[in-house]
Amino acid sequence: MTAQDIKTMQLYPRAERVLHELEALGYGARDAVPVDVLNRFDQLHYHGTDALDVAISACAMQAGESVLEVGSGWGGCARYLAHASGAHVTAVELQEDYHAVGMDLTARAGLSGRVTHVNADFLAWTLPESSFHHVVSWLALFHIPDRAAYLSRIALALKPKGGLFVEDLYFLSAPPADELDDFKRHLFPQSLVDLTTYQETLIAAGLEVQSLSDMTADWTFFTAERLQAFRAQRASYEAVHGADGFTVIETFYDKMAGYFARGLVGGLRLHATRA
Repeated sequence: MTAQDIKTMQLYPRAERVLHELEALGYGARDAVPVDVLNRFDQLHYHGTDALDVAISACAMQAGESVLEVGSGWGGCARYLAHASGAHVTAVELQEDYHAVGMDLTARAGLSGRVTHVNADFLAWTLPESSFHHVVSWLALFHIPDRAAYLSRIALALKPKGGLFVEDLYFLSAPPADELDDFKRHLFPQSLVDLTTYQETLIAAGLEVQSLSDMTADWTFFTAERLQAFRAQRASYEAVHGADGFTVIETFYDKMAGYFARGLVGGLRLHATRA
């Protein structure tokens, strides 16, 4: 998998858009920005920092612990985890532009001492073994090819009894044949598996599931509401990002709401530990 491959997703072409949001609020390119301001724009998953608080609680994440985030985007989750829990987070991101923006925002938030950004393919990165108390990921693992390989690497990265916290998509049904290319282009599903297979592959990698919540109904509602709310604020969004910028995000939000509503994908939240 390459960074160029994942750029087919409508959500990912414009790493700089978060900077435009800050500029619209009056923050200059070198101004410090509080984490709570960044969190209004830098969360690419569902339910924002509320979802991260669930992870902190489920993992009993504590100050001084080491956390690895796989697929960190702008680093919004990593910054919040470090800020809220006091842990040190290593944020691994494939896309160079998102990595660069993430490093900049982390520095401007005063968190460079607690968040380390790594620009790498997780499957090829030289992995520190048995080094992390927790591995976390939000809506990123299904993008990575070779599920068995990356789960084995996650288990290898964890300290004994260390925890994995994931929010991810799983497969429910295939789209019609004439929509398959469009589905792949917008979702980029490199390792999308059904729920049974999802759990079986965790066990095969040496991970024991402690809790699993099916989030499908919740995320079906969330994505529909997100799309409606985004369309309602079209004028203000276009004032910052332009008409093309609105169309890019609106298209992605529309596709995701449709995939959930049509029963093509489901969502899960799980906590597992290294056996």
